[in-house]
Amino acid sequence: MDERHLFLLSGLDVELSFGEVKAVLSLLHPSHRVIKREGRVLIVETLSNVAEEVVERAAYAKLSARLLFETMTDERDILSSIDPSVIRDLIPPNSTTVVRGLTINGASIRKTNLERKIGSLIIDNLPSLKVNLRKPDYTITFISSPEKTYIGILEKTKPRRYFYYRVAGRRPFTLPSAMQPDLSRCLVNLSRTKIGGRILDPFAGTGGIMIEAALLGYEVYGIELKKWIAMGSLRNLRYYTPSLENIVVGDARKLMFRKCFDSIVTDPPYGRSTTIPDYSLFNLLETFFSESRECLGDDGTVTLVTPQEINIEDIASDMGYTLQESYKVRIHRSLIRKIMVFR
Repeated sequence: MDERHLFLLSGLDVELSFGEVKAVLSLLHPSHRVIKREGRVLIVETLSNVAEEVVERAAYAKLSARLLFETMTDERDILSSIDPSVIRDLIPPNSTTVVRGLTINGASIRKTNLERKIGSLIIDNLPSLKVNLRKPDYTITFISSPEKTYIGILEKTKPRRYFYYRVAGRRPFTLPSAMQPDLSRCLVNLSRTKIGGRILDPFAGTGGIMIEAALLGYEVYGIELKKWIAMGSLRNLRYYTPSLENIVVGDARKLMFRKCFDSIVTDPPYGRSTTIPDYSLFNLLETFFSESRECLGDDGTVTLVTPQEINIEDIASDMGYTLQESYKVRIHRSLIRKIMVFR
């Protein structure tokens, strides 16, 4: 049965996080309904198992919880909003619980004090429940912003070091331009490729996009122009996804595949002129979009990152593509890129 669930989105780029979660939801549960988004908090009507899997798959979803109560951020309002009978209907007698909260966007509420008061309120009204601070059966969570507080039963939390061992600098082979795993995973999700579908990265580089796509359960192939980079990518693939070695030395301007991919997800070699000899980035992308149509199946998508000064929208339009989504993302302090999804 569909219930209301809250998601906490990453604070790095909320619009991109929102777009990614919507894309994952569209694959896992097409009939989901977005109720509202308030800052980093997203409220969605969906299934419990779907809410948990969204946190597993999405790079920028921090947690999910079954939403119980929604109120202002004054402590008295929060405590008065909690109806113990609602919790009694959802948490079996003799279960262990704990209350854990988060404050976001500079909320001034005293988190530890509120955790203690909510815990006392629940235990006083539901004496069959016990407190377990280390390994509770259920965690009551609250998220407080300066304007609102949301209270629910925690379902899934993304581990803090989820991407730690796949960060570009920790891979067996890396390059200064290598994309980090969280953004790579986000691109794969934004492509909305059906679960288990086939993805191509024609500018594979160190294999970051391929690794994340494979870990999400996709059949993925890569093309890399430089043999020494392709060999380095192969080292990474063998390290993180031992059964995946689908990378070939080739040219994205002369794709050898025909009508066999559901999507292309890639990071073209902007700023790496040695990878695109005798071609400007504009010409490279123009030729690539022309070639890409031949290897995509019906309704295929192209998801990619480009410098914001390149008007790739016109290039794609001339080749028969329609822009579906667009985001600007800050790679670091002075470098902004566009992420776009074309169909």
